[in-house]
Amino acid sequence: MHKKTLIILLVAVFFQSGCEDFLDREPLDELTTSSFYTNAAEADLAAKAMYTAIQAINWKGKSWMIEEIPSDNTTTGGNDPDFSPIDNFTTSPDNAPVLEYWTEHFKLVILANQILNFVPPVEMDPIQKASILAEARFLRAYSYFDLVRIFGGVPIITEVPTNDADLNVFRDSVTDVYDFIVSDLEIAVSDLPEVRPSSDYGRVTSHAARAILAKVFVTIGRHDESMELCREIIGSGFYELVPFENNWLRDVSDNNAESVWQIQYVGCGPGNTGNALQAFFAPWGQAITGNTDGWGSQIPTAPNIDNPGTTIKDVFAENDLRKYHSIMTAGDEYPMINASSGGYTYPATGASRGLINIKKYVIGGGADVCFMSTPQNQHAIRYADVLLTLAEASCRQNGDITITPDVVEAFNQVRKRAGLLEVGNVTIDMVFEERRAEFAFENHRWFDLLRMGGVKELMQLHGKQFQDFNVLFPIPAAELAINPNLTQNPGY
Repeated sequence: MHKKTLIILLVAVFFQSGCEDFLDREPLDELTTSSFYTNAAEADLAAKAMYTAIQAINWKGKSWMIEEIPSDNTTTGGNDPDFSPIDNFTTSPDNAPVLEYWTEHFKLVILANQILNFVPPVEMDPIQKASILAEARFLRAYSYFDLVRIFGGVPIITEVPTNDADLNVFRDSVTDVYDFIVSDLEIAVSDLPEVRPSSDYGRVTSHAARAILAKVFVTIGRHDESMELCREIIGSGFYELVPFENNWLRDVSDNNAESVWQIQYVGCGPGNTGNALQAFFAPWGQAITGNTDGWGSQIPTAPNIDNPGTTIKDVFAENDLRKYHSIMTAGDEYPMINASSGGYTYPATGASRGLINIKKYVIGGGADVCFMSTPQNQHAIRYADVLLTLAEASCRQNGDITITPDVVEAFNQVRKRAGLLEVGNVTIDMVFEERRAEFAFENHRWFDLLRMGGVKELMQLHGKQFQDFNVLFPIPAAELAINPNLTQNPGY
């Protein structure tokens, strides 16, 4: 948003080797829009370049600082000046991760707007053009869905800024932002393809749009519409649950049958093309990565550092098959981590102040693992999320409990996959408990808590000095300084 000149922020183009996978990228000089959008190939390349904003370390690599750290799932591994205040609900408008979250999301908004502003005049196949425009609408809506839940009402921007005045925008209401998101996603559902060829894995589909729109609808209370979308995805037959571990083992996790949408990565490539989560999640001092990363920056909540009976460690029953692949506990052996060196065993004395660490996205070293860079894709939407969103919407529609057969079956699919007993009915509390175990450390929990309600009481139970205004984050001070029309959220 701080750019004063109109440029294409392309961080990616295909390698000259001829590889067609749009993730294999190298930097491209800045090109003006007037010289770039002249044919279908250039429009398609620009559409692919939008995804670099999401891949960036300051977005997907650090979103956990905003979307998990405030929750009851995790806490800081140490005393970091950037995200420890987020954990303690003492975040200031000068907080660096909050500014990064804002700027990276609006970067994608501007990239999407470039597509929506400059692709329509290009002479190309109308179906391909409609798909590219729908792709931009999806990604713009995806960005705004995060922004409105974190900051409340934010500026709705539909044009590409060409001067300073264009940047002095006002905040729109939460209702208007959600209406805007729904409008974009409904077009995306209509105009995106159902499937993508392997060369375009990672580009969104109509089912990815349905899944996000279903989550939007359950967030704003349009539960019938949420259920309809979930049932359309389920009825398509495109997706199925895979063994839980197959979402986390490096050889089988990428673009598998459970993946509705994944953020694509390649290890040891150009900047921002590798997954940085292992660097932050791997336990400190264990040399898991073979590099200097592995910082244990975020650790799971556990009884010895938090309120016993309420922590993420307490959520997992001993026979829950998700536990081993979600958290590392005393003596856990992981032969798949650095197998050539005999695997890895988590210390009996722990490797964090909580005596446990995150396992998800920790895959060890290798020739394609470099500093803050692994090749493992990051899950954005798993089919399990569709099944549990259906259950949540059905419960909300029916007084917080449902016995609807297909909904109970969808819920039980997730439980059976985890090795747990089936149930005969589903309550809203059961849905959120299942979501907590299923999606731990996948950047869902804070948003789930906001939908649950009672966040203040829960955070106070965990000893946090939470106040009502803390359900929203502060508008970054840097943005207020350059835009006199922005206003700060209450309490900050």
